[in-house]
Amino acid sequence: MLPSTVIIFITQEDIFSCDLAMYTFTEQCEEVAGLHLDDGTKKIFLNMASKNGRPELISLLQYMKNTTLDNPDILVRDKRIRKLDRIVKEVKQSEEWEAAKMNILEIGIEKGKKDGNEEGMDRVNRLNRLLAEQNRTDDIIKAAGDKKYQEKLFKEFHL
Repeated sequence: MLPSTVIIFITQEDIFSCDLAMYTFTEQCEEVAGLHLDDGTKKIFLNMASKNGRPELISLLQYMKNTTLDNPDILVRDKRIRKLDRIVKEVKQSEEWEAAKMNILEIGIEKGKKDGNEEGMDRVNRLNRLLAEQNRTDDIIKAAGDKKYQEKLFKEFHL
């Protein structure tokens, strides 16, 4: 017998369009109707967009949207959600969390720069290739030193 496994997905939108806060799926054989694996594996999808479900779950999901108790959709403010709020506030105020956020932000910025540079080089290379195919070497040289002219050529070739 395999150990039980629960996989939880938290979504900001209702990916199943049935307006439920929680969807639970268990393993079933696709070839044989009614044959279940019964290994304890479950996939649970929690939907932040719905308000149809247990009030405690709805309150948790609404809290997760903005990580603040200042939300009228949080109906249950029991000790568990208040404790979660205290922990979240502590983490947000910690220097380690601030450093981690900055590191994540820097990684994102670097990736954005890298992706942007690659896209820009690809765009220039496509333009140069098209110009070369038309034997327009003077345009290649002029565009290399004149950004406005280069933009004009991008428009001409719909790049």
